[in-house]
Amino acid sequence: MRVARGVGGFKVTMPRVLAAGLGAALQAADVATEFGTEAAQALLDRHRALTRQVERGYHGAARRGDQAFDEAVTEAARRLNQAADAAAAWADRIIIRRVAEAMTPYLIDELVPEVIDGVLPKIRADVIPAVIEDLAGDERVRMMVAQQSQGMLAWSVAEVRRTCADGDDRAETALRRILGRRDTRA
Repeated sequence: MRVARGVGGFKVTMPRVLAAGLGAALQAADVATEFGTEAAQALLDRHRALTRQVERGYHGAARRGDQAFDEAVTEAARRLNQAADAAAAWADRIIIRRVAEAMTPYLIDELVPEVIDGVLPKIRADVIPAVIEDLAGDERVRMMVAQQSQGMLAWSVAEVRRTCADGDDRAETALRRILGRRDTRA
């Protein structure tokens, strides 16, 4: 190794072989660093790609799981509704009808008459006068009563006329028998 004096200070010169070895080592370090950097970048890119793929897989699985869960809940609700409908139909068919059949004599013999006896005074006091007042104030009811009255009057007049005509005929026949005259109409 030699030390020489240069413009900016001391300059150390080393043998060429040593300089070549050191240069080769530095180049190898650069290549290794570059290779390591590229490998690290490739690993990082691969990691990111795998992360994205895993995230897509996770989200896809979550969607499928949500869908499967929703379908399972919908199916369970449908089956529960069917079971509830079947139970209600069975209860209606078996229990409620039997209870109604068993209760009918009690209702007819005891409860309904008691309810009617309790409600009838209220109906007589409040409901019937209101209904009569409503009917009396209704023009259609008045017209119907007037028409029925006219019809009854016309029927009565016709009945009186017929009865009078029958009476006239009988009186005339009796008078002819008494007087001995014959019927001149025949």
